[in-house]
Amino acid sequence: MSRCGYARGVSATEGRVLPEVDTERGLTAAQVAERVTRRLTNDLPARTSRSVGEIVRANVLTRFNAIIGVLFAIILVIGPIQDGLFGFVIIVNTAIGIVQEMRAKRTLDRLAIAGEAKPRVRRDGTARDLSPRQVVLDDVIELGPGDKVVVDGELTAVEGLEADESLLTGESEPVLKTAGEQVLSGSFVAAGTGSYRATRVGREAYAARLAEEASRFSLVRSELRSGIDRILRAIGWLLVPVGALVIYSQFRADQPLDDAVRGMVAALVPMVPEGLVLLTSIAFAVGVVRLGKRNCLVQELPAIEGLARVDVVAADKTGTLTENGMRLAEVRPLRRDVPVDDALAALAAARGERAISPNGSTARKATLSRR
Repeated sequence: MSRCGYARGVSATEGRVLPEVDTERGLTAAQVAERVTRRLTNDLPARTSRSVGEIVRANVLTRFNAIIGVLFAIILVIGPIQDGLFGFVIIVNTAIGIVQEMRAKRTLDRLAIAGEAKPRVRRDGTARDLSPRQVVLDDVIELGPGDKVVVDGELTAVEGLEADESLLTGESEPVLKTAGEQVLSGSFVAAGTGSYRATRVGREAYAARLAEEASRFSLVRSELRSGIDRILRAIGWLLVPVGALVIYSQFRADQPLDDAVRGMVAALVPMVPEGLVLLTSIAFAVGVVRLGKRNCLVQELPAIEGLARVDVVAADKTGTLTENGMRLAEVRPLRRDVPVDDALAALAAARGERAISPNGSTARKATLSRR
């Protein structure tokens, strides 16, 4: 096992050199307190989805709710209230979206807590399991098979340590590491043991930067909702002149103001496709329930439409959606002069062989079988 005895840390936020750290014993309580005071911690907000406020705003502040809401408010002012029953479609339509997204948010939050890796950190000569948020700059973290690298760091001791960096680089083969090399957050230990000193924590860690870029929320594109929104936009422009003409015709018939306004609302409400909007939301909700029975979590209702439009799912060889192996199902030669059968025979003859990769790790060749 190769080791490094002492290491000196540099404050990334303040640019000041910190005292040397004994990598065998780890940080002392005083050194940890000093780094916490300087905010050199790994405290990052656990953002698994949109916040509650963002979910409510996205489902309340819609074009449909604005149109129906204005007409409903007019009825509330002039009365009677029973003429405003059409306004309850706002509550139903909004509630469907909010309830579904809140359920998905709670599930994701629980999964984030349950799946949180707890690094084993050396402090005052004792190794203890801590939350990733409790890790500070220069902490010495022990690594073993299957452990996740929670922050960026420099290896201080290794014994046959191989890191799986497939989530970062796409390379499925483990990489053999030596003392003094860098390890990046988001990688895993495939084999061996070791320890490393945290050199970048919090937002400066590699995985945190990737997560920040990837977590920029964007709404799922829905052709159904886009089409409905275009219809509502056109109707919105028509409501003003049509409303003005209705009121003018009411005044010419010597109707009082309240009756004229009430007649205008009665004429405009049927122009808004309330049933279409409500039925679309209900159809999405039914799809969410059916997928939920198959242990599938849907964050947004329009995702149902996106899934329904999928014809082909393409996955690469790194095992993101599949296992890290390939099976030949069919051969479609593009040219007749290519010896496809000979190539397949050579691959079949190599079945079961093992190859040693340049970095010292053992890798299996892909096994292909012809159906």
